[in-house]
Amino acid sequence: MIPKYKMIYDELKDAIQEGEYGPGAKLPDEITLCQIYACSRMTVKKALDILVEEGIIYRKQGQGSFVLNKPIDSVPYEYNEFPIGGFDRSRHDEVSSKLIEFKLDFASKKVAHALHLKENEPVYEIVRLRLYDNEPYVIEHTYMPVNLIPGINEEVLNHSIYAYIEHDLNMRIASARQTTRADVSNALEHEVLGLKDIEPVLEVEQIAYLDNGVPFEYSFSRHRYDKFKFTSFSLRR
Repeated sequence: MIPKYKMIYDELKDAIQEGEYGPGAKLPDEITLCQIYACSRMTVKKALDILVEEGIIYRKQGQGSFVLNKPIDSVPYEYNEFPIGGFDRSRHDEVSSKLIEFKLDFASKKVAHALHLKENEPVYEIVRLRLYDNEPYVIEHTYMPVNLIPGINEEVLNHSIYAYIEHDLNMRIASARQTTRADVSNALEHEVLGLKDIEPVLEVEQIAYLDNGVPFEYSFSRHRYDKFKFTSFSLRR
């Protein structure tokens, strides 16, 4: 079940992005939002705090919350933070996958260290091309422990691995540690992402954890440099 504050945040963000509240527009006050969503003022405040932290709205003391004046960008994928699971699942209806490689392998020293396994323990090695509106955007290279996440097959990979883990295996995905870096594109990326030899990729290295603290995924997502951007918003305290 989605927390109430997250639902309020999502609905307000959608309303802003769709132009219901334009640049400089004032949002309903906290008391009004409490009445609309039948929730506490603390819940509303939490939703608004996230919008402030993401640079979507700002507050004027004693006056309320207002939509920040900022340009609308044409880049389809703008992240305030990279979502757990790589490619943005919020647009799942427009995202598809193409399986490039799927095999059972033995964990290298690096993979074993990331997944808290013994070297040479069995892991799935998965390489998928992720497309948005049928255009290639990301190559995801993923390792998962076979003993921890059993039953992965091509049918699962053609849909959502994360949905399979949470709904079929009844495990809860809780967190991820991510490292973002720029890198030179390789031969596979030239072929399937349509990049040229001198063009870079944005790589996100991720170790994802279940709610018991056990790592279940070690992955590298290689993004087209011209299709993504990462935006942060700083608040002066």
